[in-house]
Amino acid sequence: MNRTIFNYVLVHVARTWERIRVTRPSQEMPLDNIASVEAIEQIATEIYNNDIVQGFLTTDDDDYWYNTTDTMSDIYIEETAANLITEYYL
Repeated sequence: MNRTIFNYVLVHVARTWERIRVTRPSQEMPLDNIASVEAIEQIATEIYNNDIVQGFLTTDDDDYWYNTTDTMSDIYIEETAANLITEYYL
């Protein structure tokens, strides 16, 4: 595992979780703060292990994100995180 890239994904997933949380009624998610850590880590792991991120990690192409339909990495990670959070927890 490339820890730097995993941490990057993890931070974006956590940011997305928080953005969603503050828009919810009473600013609450179905998991409390402690339980949400595990959920955020699981989502980050799923994103890290998907084909797009793994393609980035295994390519020599400096323009990898521009050659995918998913464009920039932070946009892709946060959009994917929002979709997974919605699917699994909302």
